Amino acid sequence: MTEVETTAEAARNRIKTLPEVISAQTALELSFEAIEDLRIHPGYQRRISQQGLARITKMVQDFSWSRFGALSVACDDDGNRWVVDGQHRLIAARALRITTVPCAMTRGDLRGQAGDFVGINTVRTTVASIDKFRARVAQGDKVALKVAKMLEDLEISTDVPAGHGLKPNETRAVSKLEKLMSSTGDGVVFTALETLMDAQPGQRNLLTAFNIEATVICVARMLEAKRPLERLDTVLRETDFDTIKEEAAQLLKLQGGQLARHGTERLLARVNKGLREKVA
Repeated sequence: MTEVETTAEAARNRIKTLPEVISAQTALELSFEAIEDLRIHPGYQRRISQQGLARITKMVQDFSWSRFGALSVACDDDGNRWVVDGQHRLIAARALRITTVPCAMTRGDLRGQAGDFVGINTVRTTVASIDKFRARVAQGDKVALKVAKMLEDLEISTDVPAGHGLKPNETRAVSKLEKLMSSTGDGVVFTALETLMDAQPGQRNLLTAFNIEATVICVARMLEAKRPLERLDTVLRETDFDTIKEEAAQLLKLQGGQLARHGTERLLARVNKGLREKVA
């Protein structure tokens, strides 16, 4: 057996039931499409970061058709041609004033395109979770839609370019929010985010995964103990989360565990200070 055959056999053995696969000739149409007819859908495609711009610049400088490949393009019912995979290559080609590019064409509505985008990029490390999240929202994923609705209600934006710090009311921590909503409930997460933003309005880099998780678990434990959250409001107004994280990191070295859980303990220590009945 060749290495390809051996690896393919190993992959097959990992799957109990192989999916039915139609032929490429039936599923795809290979064609050359005019660049001016190709579009980028903002519902699931990424904004171009500084790193992305650097990648495009390198493509332009070292351009070769042998490295370009075919763009993955979906044609919807209105005849619009949407680039599902190959946004950076499309921009590089446009910069080079190339007029037509090779494309692997399929048919698909927005939900299908977003699903393909997630599927194509799931095995890649270059696509951030926030970009996959936006695609899942466009695809109609129920959990992602629930998180998106909560963020919209709280006026929290996820439109954060890669490599940039978080402005007030911005977050990238959508994966963490999904997990927390599943483990603590939608209401607890909503309350924690609202409490956090009310306590530190205008604070940059506030809605990080660490800060959010530490606060959400703290709120959950206070609600479970039937304690009013006004005490936490006061503590959060006076809290420097960088200090909380440093203290949590020291505890992590000494005790192991999880960083955000130690962050919760440091928050609760501040909440419990001076109280007779401590929140456990």
